[in-house]
Amino acid sequence: MIAFRIFTFLSIFLSILSILYADVTIWKEILLENFESNNYSKSNIRTKLEKDTPLPDISLSQNFTAPIPGSKQALVIRVPKLSNFPFSVYFPEPILLKDFVKEIRIPVYSSQSNGNLTLIIENQDFETRQIAITSLNYRGWKDCVVSFANHIDQNDRIFLQGSSLRMLGFFYLPHENNSNNQEVLLAIDDITAIVRDKYRPLRNKELLLED
Repeated sequence: MIAFRIFTFLSIFLSILSILYADVTIWKEILLENFESNNYSKSNIRTKLEKDTPLPDISLSQNFTAPIPGSKQALVIRVPKLSNFPFSVYFPEPILLKDFVKEIRIPVYSSQSNGNLTLIIENQDFETRQIAITSLNYRGWKDCVVSFANHIDQNDRIFLQGSSLRMLGFFYLPHENNSNNQEVLLAIDDITAIVRDKYRPLRNKELLLED
């Protein structure tokens, strides 16, 4: 009787362990942008202000990167005193998100400007949305995690249609109490995503059979 109980307990334990392991292994981390292959300039900055408004300085730096393995270059944005207004930074090309996205991971440097940084996403219906990345009320590098599961509908409008989300860029919103004499420094390094296939195989295919 004792041996049977031990065997039953081990069987249940191994079954739970295999389910947990399977759930972990379906997720993988992929690189979306490392700022090493594309060029960035002021043409990537968008604002609703007048054309003659001085824009922030944008550059790629090998000397100012996040403390993460493999980082060789980061996007650096210097906002002069007269340019501390809302603006967007668009990627040279939209980044397609074809898999189911659990979260986006973005290392962000802030000079404690007390503003906010958001991610600009275009959904399957071509609607543009913004998802909060972080408040910039800190100084230094910070590993920011943007959860997608509770913010964006990722289901295909037609089953197996293969529709995609598009990551367009970032939006910077300065704090209303920021000093006009304050210069702001932002930097963004390797952007990755935790993803899985949209359609996972069933563990028990008999669930599809009708009685």
